[in-house]
Amino acid sequence: SDRLPPFAAAQVIGIARDATNGYVGNGVDSTCIYFPTFGSAGNESLLVSVNVDKDAGRRMLDRTLNGMVDQINPLDEVLATMIYPFRVAFWITGFLAGLALVLTVSGIYGVLSYLVSQRSKEIGVRMALGASAAAVVRMVVGQSMRLAGIGIALGVTFALMVAPVFAHQLQLLKPYDGLVYAAGALLAALASLAAACVPCRRAARIDPVITLRCD
Repeated sequence: SDRLPPFAAAQVIGIARDATNGYVGNGVDSTCIYFPTFGSAGNESLLVSVNVDKDAGRRMLDRTLNGMVDQINPLDEVLATMIYPFRVAFWITGFLAGLALVLTVSGIYGVLSYLVSQRSKEIGVRMALGASAAAVVRMVVGQSMRLAGIGIALGVTFALMVAPVFAHQLQLLKPYDGLVYAAGALLAALASLAAACVPCRRAARIDPVITLRCD
């Protein structure tokens, strides 16, 4: 307001939708009034709409303004420069998130697969006593999925608790994206299901006598 010319009244000539007026990291301006006037700070910007391509428009403006401005930049180039740090951060965090996801899925698969394989003797005993292979697989998979469900629930809870901390760093970030949480939980559940089913089915196909002989 200290850069506005001294006037007592202003006429509203239009109302536009909410938009990002300045730095893209600040998000959409909640309240903004635009006055088409120049102050005296010496760093004002003039927005000009042209009907030609940006290179021809730049040359035309340079001739028209007769070198009175320091820079003539198309808005798409200005926007690209502003969002470049976010693109770099996106690719870095995306790579790290993908790596963490691979490690998580492989860790879940490895731990559950090892735990189920350690129950081969128990599976042999149950089948020797008359349990069917399908019943044994259902029991082991059900127990494994309950364990995985507890871990997934704890992981989602902690993620929801930590998400607002990162959201405060950038207003445009949505910390509660249900699709992302659902996809992560589903992927972990599928890894747990595969880790439980594969070794259990393998152990159930082995002759119970052979299984009981192995110590």
